Amino acid sequence: MEKTLLLELVYPLISTSFPILPDLKRSPKLLWLDTGLVNYVAEMQERLLFTSATDELWNGDIAEQVVGQELLGASVTFGTKRMFWVRDARNSQAEVDFVYKFKSRLLPIEVKTGDNSRLRSLHQFMEESKENIAIRLWNGTFCSDEIRLPSGKQYTLYNLPFYYAGQLESFLNDKVE
Repeated sequence: MEKTLLLELVYPLISTSFPILPDLKRSPKLLWLDTGLVNYVAEMQERLLFTSATDELWNGDIAEQVVGQELLGASVTFGTKRMFWVRDARNSQAEVDFVYKFKSRLLPIEVKTGDNSRLRSLHQFMEESKENIAIRLWNGTFCSDEIRLPSGKQYTLYNLPFYYAGQLESFLNDKVE
């Protein structure tokens, strides 16, 4: 199915800098071309038809698929692979939903729904990274926060509504030198 471009096996990165080398020994994420396919394979059609609270039904998991679709659709290069990050440590649960290559930078993207949005994995990524910008795509309003990590490192967290996912390149061109 991957050769038909209906889905993509996305292997994690374990580094926060270049070169971009996916770890093929770790389990990949499965990102579909379309959320309709995700709903069909998960046999969610009937439940989705009779509910108005889709976030609760999916526990926010569909948001990551939607953002993945938008990142893929916004790419102008055929065959661009989406990426995510996991911490290279035993028994570590740290995972950043996407890593976005922008010019000569690798920027982390966390996808969050709801009010209880902890960003521990994002903070760990930023602790290991040389970057000073991170992105949260969420169901809230646009804002930015200056974050200071326990180590003293500071970075800017841009909180963008989901609908900005397809315009990330334009947004970053305006914000990043």
